[in-house]
Amino acid sequence: MLGDAKGYRFEPASIRAGVGDIVRFVNVSGGPHNVSFWADSIPPGAARSVAAKHGYHDEPLIGEMISQANAEYQVSIASLPPGAYQYYCLPHSRSA
Repeated sequence: MLGDAKGYRFEPASIRAGVGDIVRFVNVSGGPHNVSFWADSIPPGAARSVAAKHGYHDEPLIGEMISQANAEYQVSIASLPPGAYQYYCLPHSRSA
């Protein structure tokens, strides 16, 4: 997660993960950032699992803010159904 002259973005823009993987989102610059998921874009029933495992609250699935350089937020893929989990940074998303 970074912000610079090119704008705010996740780099890489997409991630491919397998069952049991842990995805790490690291604040490089331009915070605060978070990792939020579009609840209507993930598999049915997955929103509840994501919320329970990672402390998300309400819908959309809004994650905690991180602002310190090199701070990270981890998302465990274990026990989540396969699918496309579309995510965004709430403070820097133009369409949130």
